[in-house]
Order: sequence, then structure tokens, then C-alpha cells
Amino acid sequence: MHSDSAVSSPRGIYRWLPGMLVFLIVCRFVLLIFAPHYDPSESRYAEISRKMVETGNWLTPQFDYGVPFWGKPPLSMWMSAVGIQIFGPNEFGSRIFIFLAAMVVLLLVAKAARREYGEKSGLAAATILMGMPLFFYCSAAVMTDLALVLGTTLAMVAFRQTLLSSSKGWGYGVFIGLAIGLLAKGPLALVIAMPPIVGWVMLTGLWRRAWTNVPWISGSVLMLLIAVPWYVMAEKRTPGFLDYFIVGEHWKRFTVKGWKGDLYGSGHPVTPGAIWFFAVITSLPWCLGLLSVPFRQWKKSRSWALEADGRGAYWLLWTLWPLVFFTPARNVILPYPLPALPAFAILLAGLSWQRSNSGKPTGIHPLHPGILGVSAALTGFVVLAVLLLPSASFQGSERNLVKRFVRDKQPGDQLCYYERRKYSGEFYTQGKVLLAKTADDLRTQLDAPGRLFLQINPKRFSKLPAETQARFAKVETFSDESTLYVEQNAKPEGKRLTPPPEVIH
Repeated sequence: MHSDSAVSSPRGIYRWLPGMLVFLIVCRFVLLIFAPHYDPSESRYAEISRKMVETGNWLTPQFDYGVPFWGKPPLSMWMSAVGIQIFGPNEFGSRIFIFLAAMVVLLLVAKAARREYGEKSGLAAATILMGMPLFFYCSAAVMTDLALVLGTTLAMVAFRQTLLSSSKGWGYGVFIGLAIGLLAKGPLALVIAMPPIVGWVMLTGLWRRAWTNVPWISGSVLMLLIAVPWYVMAEKRTPGFLDYFIVGEHWKRFTVKGWKGDLYGSGHPVTPGAIWFFAVITSLPWCLGLLSVPFRQWKKSRSWALEADGRGAYWLLWTLWPLVFFTPARNVILPYPLPALPAFAILLAGLSWQRSNSGKPTGIHPLHPGILGVSAALTGFVVLAVLLLPSASFQGSERNLVKRFVRDKQPGDQLCYYERRKYSGEFYTQGKVLLAKTADDLRTQLDAPGRLFLQINPKRFSKLPAETQARFAKVETFSDESTLYVEQNAKPEGKRLTPPPEVIH
């Protein structure tokens, strides 16, 4: 019979990891299917991807019909658009290829940890990464972050692998990863990946091996051949893209507090250094494993970092650099620590491996049953909330409102949003939604034939002119900010005269 200390030790807990990893992946797959697209970020990218398929324009992402989206390169949107093309404009179609890319990231992390620390450590690293709330969410979210992490993780793992094995295939993998990053988020991929590599080479002095094992010249050519053509074609199709994307998105966004130049949203002003807080809360409870870090004993830190071809230093630099880079940034959002998490998971798996071989089986460690239990409980709670409490868990999405509109609509009826776009509303109506920015716009829509269904914040509804309010009856409230109204005594059905969308060809 196992003692409590044996069960709670890293060596004893390894037997639970396959089930834990499968549980986490299955839970994310279930949410991929049943959770709605939430406003504003995920639904925005889902709708941009849907428009790609609808318009047939795969070169220029469109923020609205005829309005180019210059905020990000198109790789993640291509991934979602392919899924929509195959499976239709639904949650599964828009998310499935993002999810598959996340599985590739898990495989890369598992391979790296397995090579460094043994078979069980590969499984541990994949489980830790999948259990971190930020990676768990982004692993099937229609956003650009996972595609960036696919690229940076491939580049970083491939560099380490080619230095250890002299494999030219892994050497070219460095540059394929960087090309993926360039097509996912632009030059930020180079900024995330290259400084840790250069810093590690300087620290370890392995210049010669890095130069001879990595095909720097031919690999760079390959990277440019993959990534640059899209940038050239995008600038040619919509002049001004490069200035906005390079200068605005890669400089002003991070250096100008509350940057007002964002064409597609607003800045997210934060206190410099907030990235560290974000990193902690988005990696809980797994980050608590750092409480067992042996290199708190500074006398041993150098030997730990440099042993086995500097593996500790490599994972540590990769983990810390994205956080250090974003520390002075004045516009930071919650997903920004994501590129650091694969390395962090490998680092924690390595710490657990060291703990299991140290003869100190008790105490806190990265695979402590309490950490696994909390992670499993939180994940299960989220899944149950989505499946059993849809009215509460779907409040950030317009899916239920659109379903009610579709159920009640008659020929000639239209759904209109007041003042603000709701991208999930656009996605679930497949772009067939109106927008009234002012009360005058709303009156114009009311004068058209057919009934008008109005989505509006009830507080804003109370501020509409009395005669406009009188023309609506309340249908249902879906959240504090979203209530559906329907026009009373509408004109006979007929087709509303809305201008056809301008499409960029």
C-alpha cells in the first residue's frame, strides 16, 4: 500500500498524468463545440474569417464589408476560414484548426521535455501547459495568439533540438516557425524568439555549434520566401497597411499609454509591469510549483542553469523574455504572457523531475495532487457551467439573442444593433444585421417595410425619444447590456432597402 507521501510525490503522481491530460483535452474539445463566440475579440476574428469565405477574398482580411483589417496578418484567420469552408459558419468550423495547432504545440513541448528529462517529463510538460487557464482558453479560441505561439514554440524547440542533434530538419524548423509567427502576428515573432536564443548563446559560449548546426542563410531565405509575399501583396492591395501595422501596432501600441490610433477598437492602458500579474493569474495553480524551485539557493543557480548544455538557462530565458519585453508596455491585455507558457511548462516539468530524483518526495512541487485537483475542478466547473447554465455563461455572446430573433422573425424582418457593433451578432446572422449609430438612423430603419428587431442596452433604450420607445415592445433580456425589442404596428412586409456591401476583390 502506498503511503500518503509516496502518492503525493512527483514519482507517484506520474501515473495520473495520462488521465489528466486526456480529461483536459476532452473538456476543451467539448467547449470548442458548445461554447459560443464571445464579444469582442473571439467573435471579431470569427466574423472576419467568415467574411473571407463569403467574399472569396483570402488576401485582405475585412473588418467590415469593404473595410480592410490591418491589425494582424491573416494566418489565424486563414485557419478559421478553412474550417468554416469545410464545416460551415459555426463554432466547430471556426475553432477546429486552432485546436489542432494547439495539439501540435503540446507535442512540441512534450518532445522537448522528454528529450531533456525523460519520457514521463514529456507527459508532465504537456499536462501542465494544457492545464494553465490561458493556454486552455487560447487552445481553441478564434484569436491570433495561438498561431503566434505555434510559430515561436516551433522555432525555440527546433533551435534546441538542432543544437543537440545537428539535425538540418530541425534547423530549418527554426525558420519555418519564425515564418509562421510572421504570418500570425508579424515582427513580434522575431522579437519574442531571437533575444532568448542570442542571450543563451552568449551565456553558454556555444557560438560555434550554433553557427554550424543552424542553416542561418538558407533558413532565413526560406523564412522570407514563406512570409514576405503576403506583406507585399497586402500593401499593394491596400496601401498604408505597412505603416499602420509596423509603426502603429508594433511601436505606438506598446509605448503610448491609451493609444488612440487603433482603428479597430481601443487601447488597453495598464500600469507598466502588469504583464507579470497577468502571467501569474493565467498560469494558476500550476505556477505554485515554483515554490519548490531549488535554484532559490543562489549558490547552485549557475550550475543548474548551465548543466546539460545549458538547458535550465534556455527554458528560463525563453520563459522570462516575453514578460521582460512587455514590462514597460502601456497597452497590455491578458493573453500577452502566452508565448512564455510552453517554456514555463517545460521548466516546471524539469523541476518536478529533479524533485522526484532528489529524495525529497514530500512538500509542494509542480505535480502536487492539490495542484492537479484544483486544475481539474476548475476545468470541470467551466464545462458544466457552459453545458448546464447557458443563460448565465453565454452573457458575453449574442448567440441566444440571435436564436430568439430567428425563431420569431417573419419574411422582411431585420435585426438591428444600436450604437455598437456586436461581432457575435454579425457572425450568427452571417452578416445579415443592421447598425443604427444614432437615433436618427434608427428612425430611418423604422420607416422601412417589415418589422425591426432592436438589440440595445436597456439603459440606452430609456434615453431614446419617447415616440421611438413607443414603437417597440420588449421581447427578452439576455444580459445587463443586451435586450431584444420588436417593432410594433410595422408596415407590411417588404424588403428593406439596405445598400449592398462593398467587397474588396
